[in-house]
Amino acid sequence: MNLSSVKTWWQGLNLREQRLVLVMGSTFSIFLLYSLLWQPLNENLANTKKKLASRQALLTWVTDNTTRYQSVKSTSGNQKSSGSLSSIINRTANQQQLTITRMQPQGDNLQVWLDSAPFTQLLFWLEHLANNEGLQVQAIDLTKGDNQGEVRIRRLQLTRQ
Repeated sequence: MNLSSVKTWWQGLNLREQRLVLVMGSTFSIFLLYSLLWQPLNENLANTKKKLASRQALLTWVTDNTTRYQSVKSTSGNQKSSGSLSSIINRTANQQQLTITRMQPQGDNLQVWLDSAPFTQLLFWLEHLANNEGLQVQAIDLTKGDNQGEVRIRRLQLTRQ
């Protein structure tokens, strides 16, 4: 259909039919505008408000529990580890079946070397040291081990929290 055929069709309609076509065209245009623009925008706005509310609730929960965790940690953190730093490291490494090749004290810190250790076992050990023994990793230098899943710890520097 080209413009001249549409114009001929329009002029062939009587005045009442032309008004009816205009009203229907306007109604259809409003429907398209609503269904293609307005409704999706309102749905996205509602979804965004829900996400914001849930993220604010999560932030509140994290903030409350962080405060609670820090207060529990400060009251019990210093009582967890007993003995010297090297004895704690030796005891916990033996429990995790990790072999320490060298230890060197450096003031309040202790540097530890391991020739080869399974990576997941190393993570469990470090998590245990932090959560149960009150020790903190200050620096760590890892390289890939000889076997798959193993790492070589060139330097692990630990200190009391």
